[in-house]
Formats: sequence, structure tokens, C-alpha cells
Amino acid sequence: MQFHGFEFGHIEVEIQNRAYDLHNFYHASTINYDIMDRSAVLIFTRRTEAWVPTEEAHKITISFHEVDYFSSSGRNDYPIDGDDSVIHSIGAVESNAETQAFYLTDHIQPDHHLVMCFESGLTLRIQAAEARCKIDF
Repeated sequence: MQFHGFEFGHIEVEIQNRAYDLHNFYHASTINYDIMDRSAVLIFTRRTEAWVPTEEAHKITISFHEVDYFSSSGRNDYPIDGDDSVIHSIGAVESNAETQAFYLTDHIQPDHHLVMCFESGLTLRIQAAEARCKIDF
């Protein structure tokens, strides 16, 4: 997967040397996978708690194009209230490995799959030709 103008960290996206903390300051508001278009879109919206800095972006949209692999799995039976849509960790896994074998990295190899785990236990696994990130203030 080719990342255009951004990188993933363990809990953030980094654009132009600025990290946006998806775990502490944002929650996933949309996860959309279009089978026919082979695309996926994740939208993270700034949380409304008073401790979230107002200079944080209002919305972060991550789009995946020419998706070759998309899966979602799991949710805890008893998720913590309010944490369903909060990122727990972002990592990568080799294409032929089990999703649970993912590892944390700041540099995802082009042939590896992206793994995004949420506090609720929901896990997304994505491999695409390219990924883009848009920041809206």
C-alpha cells in the first residue's frame, strides 16, 4: 500500500510533521467499505470533551483505493461505555499471517496489511493499492 502524504503511528496519523492523536482526541464516526468500487473510507471526528484541544482538526478522513483485502472482526461482549469508536492501536501484519500477529510500527511495508484495533475489540484489516488522508479544520 502506498501512503500519499501521511503515515500511521501506533495511535495517530502524521501529516507534514504534525501528529493527530486518533486515540485521545478523535472517535471513528464512519467506516464504509464499497465492494463494487473497491474502496474504504474511515472518518474520525474530534471528540467533544472539554479536555480536547480546540486547535485539533474537526474531521480526519482516511480513504483506501483499489482495496484487495478488507475484513472486520470481533467486538467485546461488554465494551466500555463511550469507547466503542476509539482507536486502541494501529499496526501492520504480513499478508499471509493471522491478524492477531500484527505488530506496531511507524513504517508499514507496502506489501503488509494495515490493522486497526478499537477499544471495543473491533479489528479492521485492510490492504489497498493506495491510501490518502484529508484533514478538515
